[in-house]
Amino acid sequence: MTDRKAFTTLTLLILLVPVLFVSGCTGELSAEEIAEQMQEKEASIQDYSYTMQITSYIGNQTRESEIQTLQKKPDKTKTVIIKPEEEAGTIVVSDGEFMWTYDPKTNTAMKMEMPDTPILGELDSAGIIGEFLNKTDVSLLGMEEIDGRPAYLLEANPKEEGEGLLFVDGMKLWVDKETWMPLRYEMYDSSGNLMMELEIRDLEINQGIPDSEFVFEVPEGATVKTLNFDSLIPEEMTLEEARESAGFEILVPEYLPEGYAFNYSTVSNNSLIAPEGQASETVFLRYENEEGDYIFLSETLYENEAQEAPIMDSAEEVSINGMEGKYLTLGDMNILSWKIRDIDLSLTTSLKKDEMLKIAESISEKA
Repeated sequence: MTDRKAFTTLTLLILLVPVLFVSGCTGELSAEEIAEQMQEKEASIQDYSYTMQITSYIGNQTRESEIQTLQKKPDKTKTVIIKPEEEAGTIVVSDGEFMWTYDPKTNTAMKMEMPDTPILGELDSAGIIGEFLNKTDVSLLGMEEIDGRPAYLLEANPKEEGEGLLFVDGMKLWVDKETWMPLRYEMYDSSGNLMMELEIRDLEINQGIPDSEFVFEVPEGATVKTLNFDSLIPEEMTLEEARESAGFEILVPEYLPEGYAFNYSTVSNNSLIAPEGQASETVFLRYENEEGDYIFLSETLYENEAQEAPIMDSAEEVSINGMEGKYLTLGDMNILSWKIRDIDLSLTTSLKKDEMLKIAESISEKA
């Protein structure tokens, strides 16, 4: 699996849906021509709003989320989390110059100046589309109605194994006949298991959303933190550089499967954005083979005890050098997590469990 699979799945889908319809119907247009048609369709949309309902299925866990979204060209956006309850009321809003993130539970607002260079949502759509179409077979299955709107039902599958989006190896998409906006997605793993459903409700196009919707008013008594966008992107570095930068001893595996070698590492600290008492420092180590398959090893030291992610509730319990660990399959990726002293470790790779356990068991503190 290559780095390109790390693109945000939803961002790619929003860019690709109009193109998928065109390619499914004609199969003769070039990627450049398809991109032009997509841009022509999109050019007529100045603003839109919708509510997205998301249901994910991981192991024995079902997680439901609901998010309200408003967007206005060229660069204004606002999202409000409705559920789950523990995240309800969280707001992310940008007026194009600054992005604000507000957490009502801690009454904390983070302000970040938007970078001059394009970020996700303003990527080279033609280039992304061309690559996607080269790796994906798209077919038109018919018409269905979503939220009272007629929609084209499309199916997209990777032409070659491992060429899907992120952990996704198959998709069904419902595309609004009138606006070419995506109304529903279903995402499947390589075994055909449903991993995630997304449905867009109450879609409104070109309603004249006022700029005032994207102005954030700091609540009374809120703590305000100012961030720099570049500071949120960790720099790739050598292992030696990471050891000099990290605030704790970095643990490395003595065993790696044949063909894998160290690629790069990053060191990040979230103390500027984390709520009080919840700061952490994380080191990522990436190992890769010539085929582009990778092993990610993350090591995190928390200021206080970290809460286990709900996704691991359904994980299988395993033993690593006598220590408790958890193993979880997520699509075609496998996750192994455990702890050495006060460091939380996690392996993420497509390798099988036995190989992952061998790697984990070769990691230990220096005497």
